[in-house]
Amino acid sequence: MYKIIIMLCFLGVGSVWAGTLKTGNPERKPSVSVLMTEAQMKKIERYSEFIADEKYEEARSGFNSMLAKLNERDAYVQAIIFQMLGHLNSTAGQYAQAAANFKKAIDLDALPNTTHFQMMLQRAQLLMIEGDHRAGLQALDDYFKVVDEIPDSAFAIKANAHAQLEEFREVKKAIKQAISLADKPKENWYGLLLAAHSELSEYREMADVLKILISLSPEKKTYYMQLSSVYFTLKEDKNALAALVLAYENGVMDKEADYKQLFKMYSFNDIPYKAGQVMQKALDEGKVESNFDNWKQLGQTWYNARELDKALAAYDRASEFAKDGEIDITRAYLYVDKEDWPNAIESIQSALQKGGLDDNKTGNAWLMLGMSQASINNYSQAREAFNKATNYKKSRNNAQQWLTHLKSLEQRAQREVAENVP
Repeated sequence: MYKIIIMLCFLGVGSVWAGTLKTGNPERKPSVSVLMTEAQMKKIERYSEFIADEKYEEARSGFNSMLAKLNERDAYVQAIIFQMLGHLNSTAGQYAQAAANFKKAIDLDALPNTTHFQMMLQRAQLLMIEGDHRAGLQALDDYFKVVDEIPDSAFAIKANAHAQLEEFREVKKAIKQAISLADKPKENWYGLLLAAHSELSEYREMADVLKILISLSPEKKTYYMQLSSVYFTLKEDKNALAALVLAYENGVMDKEADYKQLFKMYSFNDIPYKAGQVMQKALDEGKVESNFDNWKQLGQTWYNARELDKALAAYDRASEFAKDGEIDITRAYLYVDKEDWPNAIESIQSALQKGGLDDNKTGNAWLMLGMSQASINNYSQAREAFNKATNYKKSRNNAQQWLTHLKSLEQRAQREVAENVP
């Protein structure tokens, strides 16, 4: 019902305190005795019902009317009314006025400890919500000085105020106190500690906090990615990779950039086979876009891993997207190494058809095409390719030598045919 109550509960106030710090302060006793007439009690109950029915103006008017008729002997009643007016202010978003009314109730020193201390803490928060963090911290210190037990959430409130003032060393002190007191520290408290370490460039401490956050919320990808980035900054590349692998194994990666980052980290750590597995699976499952660059990178990675068949399969896919013949020349070299002449010929012809090669590569492509054709006894096609290669300076000499050698090959073939004629 009250906006301020919602905000306070978000910060931990109003809930059961998981842990408290015993201060050793003497137990407070209200300075006046509880005193309220039956008529006053009935009025307060009636005006409280107005609040429950969201008749805020009627409630405010009634409480103010009561205040006008009270005197010093009615300090307890006045304190209750100021407290209720403070809640009305907060409902309307009038946080400064709410804090002022709570202050009046506190100064009367008439309410029981639980209510009195809770209001001191709420007033500190109201001042912070209003943006007066310095005044809020002062109010919080006043609370710390008199309360007999400080809840863990109060230190979290203090840490938040220091964060707004960019006093990050004070943030660390306060939020660590909150965490140490709590049976189950809140995730956002660790998040605040992480932010403080980050602002102070304390990367080792950031890594420690991120590991805790991962244990608390293993489904949140951002923690793994941050941890990897922190380790990379610390030049601990294997740990940076391990954080990404953990994210991958826990199934939290959901974007193309995530898989690419893991792929690059495996490659950076000189583990090409694992890098190839990650990219292959991501491409096959559509988690990474099927395009020229990705298939080309995968091909190079499989080649580095000495997986030539997989490299060729990836380069073949890259060729489907290629706008020039560069990747087909790469394919051709691998097919030649495997002595897979038909596929070598297909790759070279594709490269020449697509074009975009400089003269050196074009001449070498014709030379390699001639060699491949000659290897399967296609001598006329080989001669045509070698003649084309002589038009290019870098490949001319080799092509002329091959043309001479080609004559020997043809003559040998003719002799073999003649010898086999019955």
